Amino acid sequence: MASIPLHSIPRFLLPRGPHLLRPRAHPLLPITASLRHASTTPRPRTLAEQLRNKQPVIPQPDKYRPPSHGKRTPRSETQQKSYGPKLTAEDKQRMRTKKYPNMMSPEGTFSHWFLNNKAIHLWISMGILVTLAIAAWYMDFMSKTIFGDQVPDKKDFLRHPIESASRFIDVYKMHVAHESEIAKQKRLKKAEEVEKRKQYRLERIREAEERGEEYQEDPRYYVGEDGIRRRKVKRWFGIWE
Repeated sequence: MASIPLHSIPRFLLPRGPHLLRPRAHPLLPITASLRHASTTPRPRTLAEQLRNKQPVIPQPDKYRPPSHGKRTPRSETQQKSYGPKLTAEDKQRMRTKKYPNMMSPEGTFSHWFLNNKAIHLWISMGILVTLAIAAWYMDFMSKTIFGDQVPDKKDFLRHPIESASRFIDVYKMHVAHESEIAKQKRLKKAEEVEKRKQYRLERIREAEERGEEYQEDPRYYVGEDGIRRRKVKRWFGIWE
């Protein structure tokens, strides 16, 4: 039976298995050529394997850089705070008056004097606190007084400061007198109520004596030195109610 040459068979009819059935222009290599002995070293097939097997090469530095963790004593624990030879008095003076970027102003400048002057900072802080206290007191005064329409406005303070200040003082005296009168009326009303309660209690005691009975106080209440009848409250440690 004559064998059909492989070149005459369409390629899509050939199996995809072994390479022997596919047409090749070059002759097949012997099987013994693909064998590898145990003593031979395999060649890396991929780029990753080639880079992995390649020995790392440290590049030559462009200049000497001291190690961050050397064997010597740390410079922060020694008296010398800079590299190189010890600084002279002229070097320290020059560095003290030199302007460095993103650093505090050097000595001898206005900004250095302003930032390091404690008197100026104290004056500014106290000025701000006093201004805030005066503003808070003024707002509280204007919200409580009934003479707010008589207080001079800002324009009057700017045009006639002396007259406006004198008028404001008079208005403030009127406000204080009014508040004192209100407080006095409250004290008188409270004293009047205390006296009424005291007279009512004495009248109850007199009525009980006329009937021949003994007047008994409510154990839940007590009468203080001022004659006010108050409810007894349990005290914590004898201090807090």
